[in-house]
Amino acid sequence: MANLRLIAKVTDGQVHGDGAFEVSTLSSLETAAGNSLAFYVGGAPATQLQNTAAGAVLLQRQHAELFDRHKIIVHNPYLAYARASVLFARSANHAPDKIHPRALIAASASIHADAVIGAYSVIGAHCTIAQGVVIGSHASVGDGCVLGRDTALAPGVRIHARSRIGARCNLAEGAVVGCNGFGYAENHGEWVRIEQLGGVIIGDDVDIGANTTIARGALDNTVLGDGVKLDNHIQIAHNVQVGDHTIMAGCVAIAGSAVIGKRCRLGGRAAILGHLEIADDVHVNANSFIAKSIPQAGVYSSMIPARPAAQWRKTVANLHRLERLAKQIQTFANQHRYDRGAALGDRK
Repeated sequence: MANLRLIAKVTDGQVHGDGAFEVSTLSSLETAAGNSLAFYVGGAPATQLQNTAAGAVLLQRQHAELFDRHKIIVHNPYLAYARASVLFARSANHAPDKIHPRALIAASASIHADAVIGAYSVIGAHCTIAQGVVIGSHASVGDGCVLGRDTALAPGVRIHARSRIGARCNLAEGAVVGCNGFGYAENHGEWVRIEQLGGVIIGDDVDIGANTTIARGALDNTVLGDGVKLDNHIQIAHNVQVGDHTIMAGCVAIAGSAVIGKRCRLGGRAAILGHLEIADDVHVNANSFIAKSIPQAGVYSSMIPARPAAQWRKTVANLHRLERLAKQIQTFANQHRYDRGAALGDRK
């Protein structure tokens, strides 16, 4: 529960109405009740705003006259909604003893008095757990790890040894950080595993989705910059470098030693081969396969959108003919230049 005065402070907005009015939920316009806070972005029909039961709404100044109850005027309602959502996030109902008696903690670990550690969690030797850290049940933190202030691990998260995670990070259920990378040397048709001796370094304000895997480096570290946002089921291989504020949708796969720039956006199921470099501010559309480095900012795609099966088969058949057609065109162009040259010679 929060009053409008606090919400306005968090969202950098201005209250129109009673600043002491309290709301207990954050809802859509359609499902809101009298104790709800909703938000309105201009693209939606005005009737949604006029007919909502919400007790208060985040909206822009030009839409203020459409709503006659409590409101908070903001520059960007969707951004304000994101900031307000922190106030309504479900937090664990922590027991008075913040470290559960069934947690297993190494004697050499440094645990801040304000940290919360759930049942059956394991904290390895020489770990540093900062103020405000919340570790859910059945999570594990390997030897020598560092968790920054106010970082939260959901139940079942696995942090392997020598990983460093910054402040205010959120790791969802099943996320794995610092597992062994996929590295092998060939020996006469057999494969010899390369032990991955590096670690993982993650900056501040990073979100990592459920069942996302970040492998540790082979020699150097795998690094994620500040503000990186990763969806569920993402694969980050060993020695990958991800720049600040890059965001990736579900099922993205980044092969080993790739370097991803700052503020990049990778759509769902995008795949990037190893040892490539992607510039800052690159937007890769969903399902794209990136096989070469991208040196300049821009929007990149490599997919063919779905279409009726008959048209798809025809398109694929035409793609297979392209090389033959290109050779025919080149032969024709060469012949045309020869014939034209001969004709000009005749005129002389």
